[in-house]
Amino acid sequence: MFDCAVPVWKKYDSFDDAQNRHLIFREKLSSLCGVTLSVAASDFYRLRISGKFVGFGPARAARGYARVDTYDLSEYDQGGECDIVIEVAGYHCRSLATVWQSSFLCAELKKDGEVLRYTGRDFSCYENIRRARYVERYSVQRHYGEIYDGGCGEIFVEENLVSAVPIDEAPTFIPRRVPKAYCEVRDVCVFLSRGTFCEAAGGREESGEFGTGKKKNAYSFEPSSEPGHGFFPEDKIPDKPYRYVASLEKKRVTGEGILPAYVEAGEWITVDFGMIQAGFLRFEACVSKDADIVLAFSELCEGETFSHRAVNFQGVIEYKLPCGRYAEESFEPYSFRHICLFVKRGCVRFDSVGYRTFERDTRGAKRPSFAKPEHEELYNTALRTFSHNAVDILTDCPSRERAGWLCDSYFMGKAEYFFFGETPAEDVFLENYVSFKNGGSYPEGVLPMCYPADPIQGSYYIPQWNMWYVLEVCEYLDTRRPDMDKSIFIPSVFGILSFLEKYENSDGLLERLPSFNFVEWSDANSWTKDVSYPTNFLYAGVLEAVAATFLRPELSEKAERIRKMTAELSFNGEVFVDHAKRDSSGKLVNQAHVSEACQYYAILFGKTNLDEPKYSLLRAHVVNDFADFEPGEYAFCPKNAFIGLYLRMAVLLDIGDRALLEKNLELFLPMCKKTGTLWEFRDGRNSLDHGFASYVALTIPTDIGEGRVKSEK
Repeated sequence: MFDCAVPVWKKYDSFDDAQNRHLIFREKLSSLCGVTLSVAASDFYRLRISGKFVGFGPARAARGYARVDTYDLSEYDQGGECDIVIEVAGYHCRSLATVWQSSFLCAELKKDGEVLRYTGRDFSCYENIRRARYVERYSVQRHYGEIYDGGCGEIFVEENLVSAVPIDEAPTFIPRRVPKAYCEVRDVCVFLSRGTFCEAAGGREESGEFGTGKKKNAYSFEPSSEPGHGFFPEDKIPDKPYRYVASLEKKRVTGEGILPAYVEAGEWITVDFGMIQAGFLRFEACVSKDADIVLAFSELCEGETFSHRAVNFQGVIEYKLPCGRYAEESFEPYSFRHICLFVKRGCVRFDSVGYRTFERDTRGAKRPSFAKPEHEELYNTALRTFSHNAVDILTDCPSRERAGWLCDSYFMGKAEYFFFGETPAEDVFLENYVSFKNGGSYPEGVLPMCYPADPIQGSYYIPQWNMWYVLEVCEYLDTRRPDMDKSIFIPSVFGILSFLEKYENSDGLLERLPSFNFVEWSDANSWTKDVSYPTNFLYAGVLEAVAATFLRPELSEKAERIRKMTAELSFNGEVFVDHAKRDSSGKLVNQAHVSEACQYYAILFGKTNLDEPKYSLLRAHVVNDFADFEPGEYAFCPKNAFIGLYLRMAVLLDIGDRALLEKNLELFLPMCKKTGTLWEFRDGRNSLDHGFASYVALTIPTDIGEGRVKSEK
């Protein structure tokens, strides 16, 4: 992938010293005509040429690998000396967004096959003194927040030069494979409102567990439980903009106005982009008096003044700017609908406010014709949600995590193929998993719950997510990529089956699976042990899929035995119960728990035929969305969004009832109106821009008389 370049980074003395380092690599050429740049980095890089944004990357890869981006620089030639600048964030910490590995840059400039410049010999390297190092985590799932100090002086001066040397273990370089992100600047000329603010005595306490209370840094875990995770002691962090915003008493003074807007110390302006966007936040401003600006962002503000939602991330960026003109843009991409610019001190004229998109290019997506305008709106919303979550891999959300989760990917893989008829993001996602090397953190055969990642929980994994991986791989090979070499997946697929087989009881059912068991985000998830019937229905479906895809008929027979035994034990004549436990004599006894999600597992993977007379009551409940179900002696748990609601969608596709499909869509229409994206939970908690929800698009009936009446299996 590189002829001469080697990956380089500054040598740091320790783990703590290497955390959250930001280096800038610079090279100059007299002409860019016919010049290409190949670049790979860890964790992330931003490429600018003569001050103009060119790209952000890389596409993420498995540990020990690095994807290479290639740029044709000819269009950036300006008829004179061109300044090539590559900023690299080396976070060097655990997260769900990247693997924890050595930070580096590897870059090479070529023309007509000749290497002009390359890391290891060329490219001056500077410490980015303007970006603060000692800051709080943006979230426990991602990396560090962004604070900038423009008063630190010039970056490209001799005293900031550092020695970038080859790293100890170079990665294996592989192609990007997935298209580069769609990046378009969209600035606004109006602001929503403006007002004043002051610090309130009780504001910090009121920010609660997501701000300055027991969960400092908006972590999901206490810092004391995070050895090796990566964070700075509180007394080393001088600025805490998230807590600052949480401490403010805000007052709205005026409504909508036109930019430019003059904002002085103690004043704010809020901008509403109309729907949630994903990308890099930006503004252009003239500072007439040294200023300190906190840019706060949120996926939704519903009050008169700005407020952060109760989500585990810190939506803030701080800028300390001396007098002068500025065009600022965040290094990392985020998601947001509302932003608020708080001027802590100084005087600022904001000339423009906006963002640069960072999303999948959807111009090639199919555009069906719909009988109802609200269905077209929902389709577009699902497509937007997908585009925000499929830039380099299939991810859950562009806000707190940007993580590649199994199970989410099962639904997103279907969505990608449905939208585009091709699978580049899923290709890369699955390639990362195939390339995963178990260093002993997990039992033999087990895959991580999300990847590329290094979760704080270490050896934590989800057995059911491994099963969803197998289902996705089988469908991927059978329907989306039949041209793919199946042998590539044999080690991971059969490694999982070997692991699961160890937990089969005398009836052949899985019992007491280790680590974290997941059925769905509801009370049903507390009913997963000792013998989880939804899990065993899923297991039967996995075995059946592997039997068909990899031509293993004995697994089909095994699947049928497990399916029949699970149904026999769990069906009470009306519905399927969720689980059984061993009594004092060691006998399995069904527990008085029934979840709606369990019924869908039984239907989808247990080959439960709702047309059979013995399932007539169950069919009635499914059709009626369990509205009239009387649990009697049982504790009943209705479905939650993930994944019960999506399993229901799959069932309705199989049933092929257009009216039921349309009724189900009513749950999502308010999301379209409020944020233009689809949410993680039905009630609006947590992420309001969640990738798996794009699966909804597959269930929208098209023109009158049409509609997909059978799911793709």
